[in-house]
Amino acid sequence: MTKIYFVCGFIGSGKTTYSKTLAEQKGAFRFSIDEWMIPLYGEHMEREVFDRRLSTLQDLFKESALQLFALNIPVIFDFGFWRKADRDTFSDWASEMGIDSEIHYLDVSFDICRQRALARNSELGGKSYEMTPEMIALFWSWFEAPTANESVLLIHQPQ
Repeated sequence: MTKIYFVCGFIGSGKTTYSKTLAEQKGAFRFSIDEWMIPLYGEHMEREVFDRRLSTLQDLFKESALQLFALNIPVIFDFGFWRKADRDTFSDWASEMGIDSEIHYLDVSFDICRQRALARNSELGGKSYEMTPEMIALFWSWFEAPTANESVLLIHQPQ
């Protein structure tokens, strides 16, 4: 049976690198929000605009995923899944569609994530957002790490 993988983690945790490796291992198609948002909409926008555009892309990715499932192709959503509510919503959607799912959580410390995100600024190439220390701190305050009562696969990345 086809499966969908939800990759969860903070900025700089290694989600995209991990997702690419997982896609190769599973023969999966990978959807990465940043790789679509930046070319389509640019980098900087108001939070409400970002959320609306994010929702549109997520809906389109879900529709595309259903077509891939019909072809028996696994799918990876490299979205971050910062909030428990988002993890629950997507897991429930997969369940409703009759698709097995797994949440893979990249558990990386804030300090390592911050270092990686700031270092990545010099090599963005239109695939990642430029981050300031203030943005990283703000976004960290929004991040809800999975708790012990959530069913997630804990991924330990080299630090």
